[in-house]
Amino acid sequence: MPIVSEPRSLPNATRAGLAAIVCAFMCDLRRRAEISQTLFCKYRRMAFHFLIWLEFNGIELGTVDITVIDRFLRHECRCDASCAPVQLRHWRKRRTSPELMTFIRFLEQTGSVETPGELDDNLRLLDAFLTGLRDSGHAASTIRRYRQGCTGLIVWLHLARVRLCDLNLDVCTRFENSRFVCSIPGILCSHGRSRPGTAYKTELRGFLKHLVAIGRIDPLEPPPVEQALPAHLERYAEWLEHHRGISAGTIRRHVRLITGMMSELGADPRTSDAALIRRVLFRKTKHRSQNHAKTLTSVMRMYLRFLASQGCIPGTLIAALPSVPQWQLSTLPRYISPDDVERAIACCGHHPTGVRDRAILLLLARLALRAGDIVALRLGDIDWDRGEIRVSGKSRREAVLPLPQDAGDALHAYIATVRPTVDEDKVFLCVQPPWRALTESSIVSSLARRALDRAGVKTFASRGAHVFRHSQATALLRSGATLDVIQALLRHSSARTTMIYAKTDAVMLQEVAQPWIGGVDP
Repeated sequence: MPIVSEPRSLPNATRAGLAAIVCAFMCDLRRRAEISQTLFCKYRRMAFHFLIWLEFNGIELGTVDITVIDRFLRHECRCDASCAPVQLRHWRKRRTSPELMTFIRFLEQTGSVETPGELDDNLRLLDAFLTGLRDSGHAASTIRRYRQGCTGLIVWLHLARVRLCDLNLDVCTRFENSRFVCSIPGILCSHGRSRPGTAYKTELRGFLKHLVAIGRIDPLEPPPVEQALPAHLERYAEWLEHHRGISAGTIRRHVRLITGMMSELGADPRTSDAALIRRVLFRKTKHRSQNHAKTLTSVMRMYLRFLASQGCIPGTLIAALPSVPQWQLSTLPRYISPDDVERAIACCGHHPTGVRDRAILLLLARLALRAGDIVALRLGDIDWDRGEIRVSGKSRREAVLPLPQDAGDALHAYIATVRPTVDEDKVFLCVQPPWRALTESSIVSSLARRALDRAGVKTFASRGAHVFRHSQATALLRSGATLDVIQALLRHSSARTTMIYAKTDAVMLQEVAQPWIGGVDP
């Protein structure tokens, strides 16, 4: 609806009706609190200005919502000052106006403006949600962010005249795209410069999940439809778990990659032959990296072994798979010096996060554990009397390792002074409430990377948890340890995997290296 550029004067009856509304508003304002004469005139001018603008643009008072308010605050003012019994000052565009919102709130409470009538109820829902967060141990700063962001959504719904039960994905998109900084007097919400729907995405997501859980709104997105796997793929997943001892994450990757090739291989594995298998594999790896080709070939080989064990294909069909070129022992493990390792450990500090990270880094550095070993470590895996620790590596192979003194002291300091007393068997937890166990190996790699950054360690090695494992194996070899000892510490199932560390002792290699056959430097 276009804004009238040159408004005409209003009828006397209309002017009298507007004056009556403003008079009631000013009486209510004075009854609620004592205000100065200057502020009193400011509220009065704003109320008259808004009502006159509505009349000039043909907007009914009862339909005022957030769109109308935003248009008024941004309008190029040519309103006729002679229509008001008070002097209207020149209007400048604004982002918000407390005086206007106080007047809008008065109109809502007196029934002049239609609203869903759910503002107080929705705020009580938010208070109950925040109480649950507080009871679960969330920090006060976290609860404050939840309150600011979620209150913004509730206020926006109220001003947009949208009922809570009508909240859906389209309404959320409108909220995210809204640039109007909406506020209601007496209700605190965020007034950040960014759009309110994008500044508190995490907090809003948590509140919306809570509303779905208590049945106040419908799920914003339909639950993903889980397609049932073919029967032989179900058996394949069970075979990987029971006969190969593969972790759940690796099983999901195997099934996902095989599922991606099922449309070309065909639903019936008995129809597969060597030509079809090679053709599909070549097409899937044609424009991919060597590592992906190696992974896909290994997955396909495992799948064919399963089919052969089930009698679906002959065992000789496994030999039809090509091998991805990879020269044994062609690479060097990346490592850092012992001084860099100790410097990274020393930079952890004595605050709760540092105490936890120091215990983790010492386990990584002294026992060459993997990040997954840290995540899976439980309180019952530590034998304090014998000074041992039990870990489960790849393929769920358990091993008992001696617990060094410094690593044991750091672990005991973390459990005794930092780790909260909660009903959780995992050793390492988040340092901020709510107290949750570390669930991903990437978290351990991230804290290892931050420790290396704090220590200023500059290396071409991967800046994660695995570099401590490689560094410990390299240091042991250079100190005279045999490959058998290193294999036992690293828990390698094959000695060939450990042989790669034989190349890291450059000084010893120089002693056994043969002279260049050309007689001169190349």
